[in-house]
Amino acid sequence: MNLEESIRQIVSDELEKRSVSFKLQPVAKFCKEHGLNRVTVWRGEKEGRWKVVRIGRKCYINPSQFI
Repeated sequence: MNLEESIRQIVSDELEKRSVSFKLQPVAKFCKEHGLNRVTVWRGEKEGRWKVVRIGRKCYINPSQFI
């Protein structure tokens, strides 16, 4: 493997790691998967513990905030 191929491999690996940590998930799906109540998420947002993104009428959360 030459230098150019090595650099491409490293960059692609780093981009994959980055994209996984910045995925948004619908709040309803997140709550269902983690056994949380939606009110808990809204209280946490109101208190400033985590951020909820609103796109139109849908609300999304970044699951990496909870790791």
